[in-house]
Amino acid sequence: MNPDKDIIIEILKNLTLFQELNYNAVKELTYLFSDRIFQSGETIFEENDTGNSLLVIISGEVRISQRADVSGEETLTVLKKGDFFGEMALLDDLPRSATAIAQSDTFMLEISREKFLHFVEKDTASGVRILLTLARNLSARLREADNKIKAFVNLSQWL
Repeated sequence: MNPDKDIIIEILKNLTLFQELNYNAVKELTYLFSDRIFQSGETIFEENDTGNSLLVIISGEVRISQRADVSGEETLTVLKKGDFFGEMALLDDLPRSATAIAQSDTFMLEISREKFLHFVEKDTASGVRILLTLARNLSARLREADNKIKAFVNLSQWL
């Protein structure tokens, strides 16, 4: 189930997060990731858990959800091969904002905040590229959340 390093390098190189990096930087990153395997239905982390790592899906699917007052739990998205999540934990010390559960047997790579920050210090140019990509990704999610809030406010005015 564990792909060899060349396959991992190719997968990481094709991720939005690492597309702007050269081959050597991506190769260096592969040594900082740890393998993680989860069975279908297994919880990867829960909302409000302490988080300190980013995960990349190599195979399988992961459901991301949040607690909701009325429905109990709301699915935000289902992530697949090549998607990454948990990136906010690389940037802050706050609890996880959602729950992640493996929807199928899932093989992932995980990098801790400590290892990521060490990489950024060692290869500043690559680190800045990754951080800019993270910022763009988080900005897009924030805009999407803003649009949902606007739609909800507009809908609630008609009720």
